[in-house]
Amino acid sequence: MRLVGFLIWLAALIVLFGVRWWAGLAFFALTLPLLAWAVRRHRAIGRAAARARTLAELAGGELAALNHEFGAFADGAEFLHVLHRYALDLDVFGPGSLFQFINRTVTAPGRVRLAAALLGDHDEEQRARTQVQSKLLSKDPDWCLSFRAIGDGLADDVSYFDRLLDWVEAGDVAPVDRERWLLYAAPLLSVAGVAWMLLASPWQLGVLFFLPAVWMLRRYRTVVEEAHERTAAMGELLRTYAELLDFATTRPGGVTHVGDPAAALRRLAYLTGQLDVRYNPFAIFLEVGGLWSLNRLRQLDAWRARYRRELPAWLDLLAETDALVSWATLRFNRPGWADPAFNDEQIVEARNLGHPLLHPAGRVTNDFAMRTDGHIHLVTGSNMAGKSTWLRTVGLNIVLANAGGPVCAISEDGLTPALLNLPPDLEVWTSMRTQDDLTAATSSFYAELKRLSHIVRAVSDPDRRVFFLLDEILKGTNSRDRHTGSRALIRQLIRDRGAGIIATHDLELAALQNEPGSRVENFAMEVQTRGEQLYFDYKLRPGVCESFNATALMARMGIEIPPEEIRLRHD
Repeated sequence: MRLVGFLIWLAALIVLFGVRWWAGLAFFALTLPLLAWAVRRHRAIGRAAARARTLAELAGGELAALNHEFGAFADGAEFLHVLHRYALDLDVFGPGSLFQFINRTVTAPGRVRLAAALLGDHDEEQRARTQVQSKLLSKDPDWCLSFRAIGDGLADDVSYFDRLLDWVEAGDVAPVDRERWLLYAAPLLSVAGVAWMLLASPWQLGVLFFLPAVWMLRRYRTVVEEAHERTAAMGELLRTYAELLDFATTRPGGVTHVGDPAAALRRLAYLTGQLDVRYNPFAIFLEVGGLWSLNRLRQLDAWRARYRRELPAWLDLLAETDALVSWATLRFNRPGWADPAFNDEQIVEARNLGHPLLHPAGRVTNDFAMRTDGHIHLVTGSNMAGKSTWLRTVGLNIVLANAGGPVCAISEDGLTPALLNLPPDLEVWTSMRTQDDLTAATSSFYAELKRLSHIVRAVSDPDRRVFFLLDEILKGTNSRDRHTGSRALIRQLIRDRGAGIIATHDLELAALQNEPGSRVENFAMEVQTRGEQLYFDYKLRPGVCESFNATALMARMGIEIPPEEIRLRHD
């Protein structure tokens, strides 16, 4: 339509000029502004259409997420450290992880902020702020989608973020005062040199006027290259950051005063982009004629001197807002989830607690309550009964609570309120997955021992409140050693006032509950047999497991087990 309109306008202009020159001139003067307005309007419509397409794609992603299809979001695998106290065991990062389930960030600073919260690298004040601000933001999902639409497709990286912070902390790089006058004099000297070569004789003397600029370029060549390397390819990134920050200042609930970050970052984006002119083959005329790059460095130094203190605060606001959008989206998508409550007592209590990464249609919730000053829940159960899933259910929800998010505690009957009540400084430690490390000549058993030693040291620290989750202690050794070592470990953890949940197949450990002054409570997850079918309800019950399914499963796989062995096992 634009092309057809332009051709009609051009044809009319030619005809009118052919009839009367003044008619053509008048038509040109009257219609050119209209033509320019139409082009601008069409471009605005194009931008609006692109934004609408982006919003539609984001909304489609959220509809899929409501159906528990969240594989399209970044999984944060780069943040996974296998030695972290719980990240590997609880599936915090990676495909199908908690991070992927929550993550809606569009910037590297936002991803770092969200990952830090899930890793427990923040304080109680940050947790409380996340909880309050994400509640306010969850009431305006359109604002969250608009924020994400602005940053959609932004290909930034943590390295860009670090480079920007390193650059702003660096010192001035432009020429010092005794040489700075040449930055202003170079254009005048260039004009004088050109005039000499055109008007005076011998014209070769005009080259002398360019020598100061050539000397400066050689002197500061390395400085310019290093500065350009630090700021290269950041123009578009900074412009998007500016637009995001401009929108972030309209955040529901308000933000603290941060000046005008959008205008400042747009200016910085312009200045860094001007350094890219060096790649143009004709840039030599700008450099010799006006010391182009050195003058840009002077302007960058001035920007840095003015905004050095403000920039970290702006990036912090950007990271906070980006992470809050993820938390707010989680709250909006899962309105039935409960807010955790923090108590000053040494107790953790939950009602209707479910695994956040399981599909709601198949999720089973459980209740539990225990003291955190030297008490242990010992969970026995048959294979596939849900013991490991229960450990992850408790661990992931404590992680969510400590990060400032809602927890997957859902009122099943609509009457009994769901809750997770816990101390504010409860630390999760796990030992669930251990692997051989051939490069370090480490067996899985030795890796587990090292993991358990870290937990023992953390529990023995009087300044820490540890909640551990252990799955099949000492599974890499024989049954007698495993039983003896497990009993000793449990007694030591209780003695040092540690608390947590231990899942095991070792039914003999259940006898610890009957010892005088015991702080061990037995729970079980059972399996029922219906004909030849096994039925799992994944419910937690007091007591010791009384059902076994390994022999039944092996029989279904074609392994022949004598009936007398099955009877003996059940006896």
